[in-house]
Amino acid sequence: MARDTSFWASLLATSGAAIIGLAASAASAQAAGTLIWGMPADTDILDPQATGGWGTYQVTYQIFEGLVKEDLTKANVPTPPIVPALAESWTVSPDGLQYTFKLRPGVKFQDGTPFDAAAVKFNFDRFWDKTSPDYYPKTASFVAAYTKWIKAVDVLDPMTVRITLTAPDYEWLRQGLQSYGQPLMISPASVKKYGNAGVALHPVGTGPFMFVSRTQGVRTVLKRNPNYWGTPAKLDRVVFLPLEDPATRVNALQSGEVQMISTPPWDDIQSLVKAGFTLTTNANAPYINFLYLNMHSKPFQDARVRQAVNMAIDRAGIAQDIYRKTGRPEYGMLSPGTYAYDPSFKSYAYDPAGAKKLLAEAGYPNGFTTVFELPQYGTGELVETWIQRDLQKIGINVQLRKYEWVTYLGLWAKGMTNDVGMDEIGWGMSTPAWVDIVVECGSVAPNGENSGYYCNPKVDALLNKALVTKDEGAAKSLYQQANRMIMNDADYVPTVDDLDPVILSPKVHGFVNPPEDWFDLSTVSVDN
Repeated sequence: MARDTSFWASLLATSGAAIIGLAASAASAQAAGTLIWGMPADTDILDPQATGGWGTYQVTYQIFEGLVKEDLTKANVPTPPIVPALAESWTVSPDGLQYTFKLRPGVKFQDGTPFDAAAVKFNFDRFWDKTSPDYYPKTASFVAAYTKWIKAVDVLDPMTVRITLTAPDYEWLRQGLQSYGQPLMISPASVKKYGNAGVALHPVGTGPFMFVSRTQGVRTVLKRNPNYWGTPAKLDRVVFLPLEDPATRVNALQSGEVQMISTPPWDDIQSLVKAGFTLTTNANAPYINFLYLNMHSKPFQDARVRQAVNMAIDRAGIAQDIYRKTGRPEYGMLSPGTYAYDPSFKSYAYDPAGAKKLLAEAGYPNGFTTVFELPQYGTGELVETWIQRDLQKIGINVQLRKYEWVTYLGLWAKGMTNDVGMDEIGWGMSTPAWVDIVVECGSVAPNGENSGYYCNPKVDALLNKALVTKDEGAAKSLYQQANRMIMNDADYVPTVDDLDPVILSPKVHGFVNPPEDWFDLSTVSVDN
C-alpha cells in the first residue's frame, strides 16, 4: 500500500536536519554540491556480491568497481561500450577460454589497503571457490550467471590475473557487470575486520564515492573519495532517500528537498517539465516489466491458460494510458538495448474473446481465482490493477498480495509457493544472455531467478549455443529463435518496457541517462 504524503513530514523529523546539514556543508563547493535523490524504494544490503536489484546497484555502483566497466558517460549509443576499470588492459585467448587481466597500478581501496592480484584472488575465492576458506556461501546464487563459467583463477604475478572458463562465453565480460549480484572488488581487509555479514554495513571499495552512513528505510549517504585513482567525482556528497509514495517524491522535488527523482508518476511528468524540471529518458534502456506464471500452480500447468493470460492483457493500453510515452508494449523476453532485440516481434495480440475461448477449452469456462504477488515500488500499483482488471474480464479473479520491496525480492528469489499464480519483476540487461538467468532449467528457484519454475531443455540448448557463438549475427538468430520458443510456451508475460525516466532539478548539471539501468554519478554537479 502506498504511503500518504505525511510520510515526508515524518522523514524530515528523523533525517531532515541531517540532510539539510549535508547540503549546507557542501554549499561552498560551487562546482560540486550535494545531490539528494528521491528513489522509489529502499536498497538492499550494500555488499555487491551478496545482494541483488538495480535499486541497490544504483548505490553500490558508486562505491565499488570491477576489472572492467561499462562507459555510462555516453547516452546516444545502442549499448554501453566496455572499457578498462581496475584492469588497465586484458587479452582473450584465441579459443575464448582464457582472460588475462593486467591490473591498474597504484590503486588503493578506500581504507588505504592496496588493490592487487591478491585482492582479486580473495574476491573470486569469496564468491566462486567453494574450496577456499574465504568462500561466502551467500554469494553463490547472486553471482551464479558469471561464476558458473569459471574453471580456474590464477595469480600470474602481483599485478596479473588469469581466469580460465569451462567453455567460451562471448557475453561473459558483460554478464559480470550485470548479473543479479556483481563480482565487484571489495576490500579484503574490510571482510577480515567486519566479517562477511558486517561488510554490508561497512562497504569499502575503490570507486569515486565512499560510504558515510545508512539508516535503513530513511537514507544512505556517500561522499567523494578524495584518493580516487581516476577522474574525481564532482559532487561532494550523494544522499539516497527511499520515498515510496509517488506524490511524496514529486512534492520533495518541487520543494527543493531533493534534486532528482526516478520512477516519476507518469501523470505528473508533463506538468513537471512545464514547471522547468528536466525529463531524461533512454530508448535503449535494457528493461522489461514481465510476469512469471507459476508452473507449480495447477491452472498454469496448461499452456492454454498461460496463452490466455498473455492474450488478455492490453499492453498497448498500459503503455499509452499509464506510461504516457515513457514505455512501450513488449511481446518477448529479449530486452531493448541488446543486439538481439527485435522491436517488430509480436507474440500474443490483445484478444480477450480468444483468451476466454482458450480458458474454456482448458476446462475453466468460468475462470478461476489466483494470487498475484507484487512489490511496492513507488508506482502506486497502477499497472498491477490494470492487469487485475483485464484478467477479470476473462474470468480470472486475481488477488493482489503486496510486499515491501526488499522483502519481496527475498520471496521472489525463493520461487512462488503453490497458492500463488503469478509474480512480477522489472529487469533486463544489455546482453541478450540475460534471458538464461530467468528461463533456464538450471536457474529454477531457489538456485536462481527463475521464479516460476519454467524449464525447456530445447530453449537451454539454444541459449547455450548462442553463448559460445562468436559471430554476433549467428548468435542473434539463436537468441531470437529461443525467444520465439519461450513465448510459444507462454510461461512469461512481458508487458511493457521502461525508458528509464528521471526528473532533474535545473540545479543539476552533467547527469547522463545511459542505455543501462543505473547511472554514473561522478559526472554530476549540483548548484546548492
